[in-house]
Amino acid sequence: MKSVFIYISLASTLLFSCGPKESKENDQKYIDANELKKQLEEVQQPSIKMENDNIDSYIKQHQLQMQTTGSGLRYAIVKENVKGKQLVSMDEITVKYKVSLLDGTLCYTSEKTGQKKIKIDMDNVESGLHQGLKLMKVGEKAIFILPSHLAHGLTGDNNLIPPKASVFYEIEVTEKNN
Repeated sequence: MKSVFIYISLASTLLFSCGPKESKENDQKYIDANELKKQLEEVQQPSIKMENDNIDSYIKQHQLQMQTTGSGLRYAIVKENVKGKQLVSMDEITVKYKVSLLDGTLCYTSEKTGQKKIKIDMDNVESGLHQGLKLMKVGEKAIFILPSHLAHGLTGDNNLIPPKASVFYEIEVTEKNN
């Protein structure tokens, strides 16, 4: 009986002494990750402000009337289709497009590569493009300015779009495939 009591005491001591300690360590890692994220956001603020100022300057210089989403995507529908249905996630569409940098450098165009088929929210294209397409209907034309965090980010596309570049899209949804 005495040995059972010793085993129970020993087991409960181990259980209670290990449990909270692990929890505190996990909590500390979680707090550190949140703090790191906050610090990274603070460090990026000057860069984000400069990019937004450059985009706003481009819009003003070219006298564009654009709206801005909460994520920072700038867009304007330049040819409307009032009878069409709004595109949604999982729609398969075909688009004509021109992609350029804000300095006017033409990067990609469907005139050279052909129209592109895209499945909204599924295909490996810029997240800002997915967002913008969901603002459109079949037959519409739009212009988008994707800040770098909605385009190719810190790395660029390892081809024609450099790191931290804002991207200008001229796009037309020519058909819905599903």
